[in-house]
Amino acid sequence: MISFDTLPGNAALKSALKNALADRFPQAVLLSGDDSAALAAWSDVLAAGILCESAEPRPCGTCLSCRKVSEGVHPDLTVIDEGENELKVDLARRLKAEDAIIPNDGARRVTVIRHAQNLNPMAHNALLKELEEPPAYAFFVLTAEQPDTLLQTVRSRCTKFSLIPQEETGGDGEVAALLAPYLEALAARREDRMMLAALALEKTPRRALLGVIGVLQGALRDAIFVGKGLPQPPVAAALRAQTQALAGAVSAARLLALYDFLGVLTDRVSRNAAAAAVTNALTSDAYRICFL
Repeated sequence: MISFDTLPGNAALKSALKNALADRFPQAVLLSGDDSAALAAWSDVLAAGILCESAEPRPCGTCLSCRKVSEGVHPDLTVIDEGENELKVDLARRLKAEDAIIPNDGARRVTVIRHAQNLNPMAHNALLKELEEPPAYAFFVLTAEQPDTLLQTVRSRCTKFSLIPQEETGGDGEVAALLAPYLEALAARREDRMMLAALALEKTPRRALLGVIGVLQGALRDAIFVGKGLPQPPVAAALRAQTQALAGAVSAARLLALYDFLGVLTDRVSRNAAAAAVTNALTSDAYRICFL
């Protein structure tokens, strides 16, 4: 049965994707990580979740749509996997033609492009046009082992999620312990304490740091919903107290600006940004965005 429960590790990422599927899911997603087989498995589950006919949770694994995805016969799912071969412009043009056709079985059509870093320049530009103004029913899931090689314009139009190898991923409690002092300092408007908390992240391996930043984005998302009084299940449940305090200290608009900035920071970390630069971003830049 196709389900998030069959995927190992990355509990925070699972929670974020499940909650996104239960709400308004972005039309373009970029999944990145080093393990191409793991990325393929996650993209399959995510595609099933987008196409799932159940109310919640998605994917249910049992509806007709989920079964078709599992069997590889869903008419509204296109999976592009050329291995390490170059992805050329004629592929992007074919996708454009397919997306002009309304879905057969349901309300959505999903295109999964694996190894998206192998798009050649012309294919990049053709795909970019599709991502700029996709039909309301069209959804894209890109996977990339080297996401920083994608055009910045393509990356900026995708909601980014990082898949962290299980051996490098701390448990939920460990990640919460790293982030709780930072969120508490941010809510208290204590830039000095923010720096101390950010310094504690400097020894985190780069790929694991991407996951930590993802959890931080989830906590900001929770705080935004709390601030707006919107009842949504938390993405970062272990940080509930900190996100509630943050919602009372920073406006939803500024939290959203910080959320977007963390997306930029994710790109910097992917390109091997220096530890000092990350610390500065999480300290002075974050403080400026929230309070100045």
